[in-house]
Formats: sequence, C-alpha cells, structure tokens
Amino acid sequence: MRRQLTRDLRDPHYAADIAQSSFERVFVQATKSSGSAGSDDAKDGSGIESPRALLFRVARNLCIDEARRRKVAQEWAGTHATLGSNLVAPSSEFVVAQQRVLARVVETLEKLPPRRRDVFLLFRAYGHTRAEIATQLDITEMAVAKHLLRATIDCSRVFAELRADLIAPQHIQNHAGFDTALAEDFS
Repeated sequence: MRRQLTRDLRDPHYAADIAQSSFERVFVQATKSSGSAGSDDAKDGSGIESPRALLFRVARNLCIDEARRRKVAQEWAGTHATLGSNLVAPSSEFVVAQQRVLARVVETLEKLPPRRRDVFLLFRAYGHTRAEIATQLDITEMAVAKHLLRATIDCSRVFAELRADLIAPQHIQNHAGFDTALAEDFS
C-alpha cells in the first residue's frame, strides 16, 4: 500500500502518514464490529468482508480529503495575503476618529423618535422586510417606508457633518526611488 501511495502522491513521507492513518481507521472499525457483534459476525454479515479493499478505499478518501484541505488553505492564503500585505496597524488618530464617528452615530440613533429608531434598526440591523416590520409594530407598510426615509435622512446628515473627521487607514506604498533593500540594510 505504501508503494502505491508513494507512486500516486510522489512523497514517501506523506504516503507513510496516509497509510498509517488508513490502518488506524480500518483497525478501529474492525475492533468495533468484532467487539459489538461478537461471534454473530459470520451470521449477520456485519463484519468487514474485504479488509484490503476497505484499506485502499480509506487511503484514497484520506488523500482526497487532504487535497481538498490544501486547496482551501491555498485559496485562503492567496486571497488574504494580498489583502493584508499593504496594511499597517491603524494609527491612534484613526482609532480615535472612528470612535468619535461611532459615538456620534449612536447619539443620533438615540435622538430619533422611538418608533423611527425601532423601524430603522429592525430594517438595517436585523434585516427584516418592510412587511415584517409593519406586522411586528402594527403599522402600515407606508408608515414603515416613511420612518425609514426620515431615519436615513437624519443619519446621512450626521455622516455629511462627520465626513471631515473620517481618516482613511494608512497603506504602505513604495515610492519611486525608494529602495527597500537599502532600508533593510540600515535596520
């Protein structure tokens, strides 16, 4: 089995790991079936008919599972490596500005009339439809639409006022003429 796996996988160490895992799984299955049924295995046919075939099937399934795991990991690493490579830790000014904006938005939501705030939060935060909100609050769908429009206008005014306070996160940029190898030599 190890020779077959080594030929298929082209890695003797990985083939040995798969073979070991396959033997373990088949052994556990064999001991389960023999331990639970006892001497009745031959009568009811619940024992393993072909341990060799089962062993090769388990090994094949383990190879497929591992290939899938590696593919998912490579895709995840590929997408996240490009996203995070240009970002640095946010500056303290950025964090403070974001906290100010968040506090102002919460303050604005708290100043909304209770029904308007409820409608807005049910729609935006909890994802309810207008019909569901109308049924839940016992108002018409037209009233829900009006409350949503007014709450959106109130919030957009706050965002327009705070636009100057918003600070974009910093990115590392290689400027023309800047040699990173020279910078690493001096550090």
